[in-house]
Amino acid sequence: MKTSAREDLLEALCILSRDSPDPPTIAALSRHLSKPEDEIRDHLRALQNQGDLHILPGDRIEISAVGSLIGNQVMKKHRVLECFLSDILGMDRGTASEEACILEHDLSDEALERLDQYIARPRKRWRGGNTSRPHPQTLLDFPEGSELKVVSMKCPGGCQRLLDMGILPGERIRLVHTLDNKAMVIHVKGYDVAISPEIASCIYVEHAE
Repeated sequence: MKTSAREDLLEALCILSRDSPDPPTIAALSRHLSKPEDEIRDHLRALQNQGDLHILPGDRIEISAVGSLIGNQVMKKHRVLECFLSDILGMDRGTASEEACILEHDLSDEALERLDQYIARPRKRWRGGNTSRPHPQTLLDFPEGSELKVVSMKCPGGCQRLLDMGILPGERIRLVHTLDNKAMVIHVKGYDVAISPEIASCIYVEHAE
């Protein structure tokens, strides 16, 4: 069995086990994965031989300690990737989840921890860790001349336009000029760019060090 198929099954079993006190059934696993029961049974027998799970009477499945460890790690990878793609890069939540399903199998443990820490850092600051402000700040909160660093973006419908302009987490921005209607000119990647107040409100920033 391919590693990705094994991980998908163990991840699904961990999800189903978390949502119910009873061991999940083969039928429930089949519905969750949208795969035929006969195909699921073949895979489960292979995983049972590997020590990942036990097939109980009544077609219920008990995941082993080893299988649970693998399944929960894949769940964490999916959660972190989905959060990064949606909350940081601005992808639609459904699309982000689909991409996470693909990427989770090849993500190393080191990359997982670095992504998790990157996502957590701005949240800690926003909760009052190292700043006097309790809420995240956008470009609209800063005066002209401010030297800033992008923390994250959250744009309805995605942030492709911002990415095309070179505005992404970690990028330095200088706020050149603000108009009466809150539209502004920013300097990024060596260019002056005009953006609307709606776009500015989607860009979360902090003072550049």
